[in-house]
Formats: sequence, C-alpha cells, structure tokens
Amino acid sequence: MPSITEEKREYEAKLNGYLDQYSKIIICNMNNVRSQQVHDVRRDLRGKGAFLMGKKTLQAKIVDNRASRADASANDQMLNKKCEELSLLTGNTGLLFTNNEVSEISAILDRYRVQAPARVGAIAPCDVIIPAGNTGMEPTATSFFQALQIATKINKGTVEIIADKKVLSEGDKVDNSTAALLQKLKISPFYYQVEIVSVWDRGVIFSKKDLSTTDAQIEKFLIEGISNMSALSLGAGIPTASTFPIMLADAFKSLLGASIASEYVFEEYNGAKLRQDAIDGKLGGAAPAAAAAPVAAAAAPAAAAKAPEPEEEDDDLGMGGLF
Repeated sequence: MPSITEEKREYEAKLNGYLDQYSKIIICNMNNVRSQQVHDVRRDLRGKGAFLMGKKTLQAKIVDNRASRADASANDQMLNKKCEELSLLTGNTGLLFTNNEVSEISAILDRYRVQAPARVGAIAPCDVIIPAGNTGMEPTATSFFQALQIATKINKGTVEIIADKKVLSEGDKVDNSTAALLQKLKISPFYYQVEIVSVWDRGVIFSKKDLSTTDAQIEKFLIEGISNMSALSLGAGIPTASTFPIMLADAFKSLLGASIASEYVFEEYNGAKLRQDAIDGKLGGAAPAAAAAPVAAAAAPAAAAKAPEPEEEDDDLGMGGLF
C-alpha cells in the first residue's frame, strides 16, 4: 500500500477540523483568480471563516473516510453522498468554511473583484457588447470591424461604430480577432473574483440561483401562497388562521341582517345599535349593502305571503253576458 505522507495527514486533520468547526461550506469557482485576490480574501475572512484549497481527489477521499467512520454523523454521510451525486469536489474550486451568513461572505468576495481584458482562448463569463460611437481609430483599422461584421462609417477621418454590437455571448471562446479589437478599443470586458458556485448548509445544498433570490421575492411567493390557500379555504367553508376573521365577520353580517328582517334585537356585540344604524343607513363602507342583502332576502317571502292574489274574473269576451 502507498504510504501516506505527513503533509497529507496534516491536510486531513485541517479539513476535518474545519468540518467540525463550521456548519456551512461555500464552494467557490477559482478560474482566472489571481493569487493576490486569494490573499486579500483570506485576510478579510479572519475571525469569520477559513479558505482551503487542495487536490479534489484528496478532499473527496477525506470526506468519504469521514462518512465511513463508525461514529459518523448523518450530516457527514449526507455531505459525502451529495459530493458524489453532484460532483461538488471537482474542477478548479476552493472550499470556504464559515458559520456566518452567506451574504456577509459574499460581500467580502465581491470586494476583490478585478477587471481583466479578453485574452485569446478565454471563456467569456458574460455578454460583451461594443457600444456605438467614435472609436478614434484610423480608417485603416476597418478590417477588424469587417471581420466581426460590425457596421462602421468614416466620420472626420476616424472610424465610427453605427450601432451597438454584441461580439461575445456568455460561454463563448474568445478568438484572435475579437481579442485584438477589444484591445485596440481599450475595453476590458471581464471581471474575475472568487465566485460562489453552491453552498452546503447542514444537509441542504443551495445553488447560485437559489442564493440570488431576494427577500422581496420570498415575501411575494408567501403572500401569493397565503392568498390562494385563503381563497380555497373560503370556498370550501373550512376555517383557517387566515380566513377565520373573514368568516366570523360574514357570519355576523348575516346575523345582523336576520335581526333586521325578523325584528329580533340582540344586545351582544353592540347588536342593537348596529341594527338601528343599518336601518338608518349610517353604517359606513360596504356594511349597509351587506346588511341590506339579507334583509331583502328575508323580507321577500314575507311580502309574498302578505300580498293576496287577485281573484280571476270570467271574461265574457264582450258578449254582454250572453253565455
């Protein structure tokens, strides 16, 4: 069996120590990140977390060994399972351990975001658009624009771009012509930083898209869900915490309407005064209409019962009572 070096043992102890100490693991993309940026991030993370780089095969082995121990927790086993299923420990990534809010750590990472030019062979992390306007370049440079199918014109002896032109889309590979043109225009379109890819938080994996969800969006989803549940509850006649006040108010309106229609007065809950106010039309808002509806419904049968039906008379068809 191959011997385990002291360096690997120390790394294993460090990683296990971080897993014991911190509840969150932030997996970060390290592509095109400079060593100075990593140094600055480590410095600002003191007291808030720890940043660990290393070989992914070694990290995966340590996590697997930790999950295989007899005293392994459910959290350790779940972490190992998710690492295998989602391939979390692959690529050029770093592990950031913390107990603080992810938003606080993200603010530190955003602080060390640097601008960079488009180099040949690089993968564009975002769309690149060349704005319309005068470039200040001589007419001899039109070949660059023609190669990229950018419409130009000569204005006062310089090349002018007629309209905005997208030269790269996110995920495209930068070619020679695009890189040369952006360099001539002195455009540095890319920004690189230690970028959060996903977050492990006590058994749950959050993607980059999940982390971009704002409090306002969550509040909107909750309000929509409560509104839908309330509507369903009211339609089915099942009282819930959100609909009980509405159902109680509707029942009281029906009771008040029955009181007006039957001339029965109840003293509870200021019923006598509300009854009189409804009769006098003094209830504000929709209360009079709400009270009037049951009254009209209750009064209609009574009116029908009191109104005698007229007796039918024989029609002599104008024959003078001959028949």
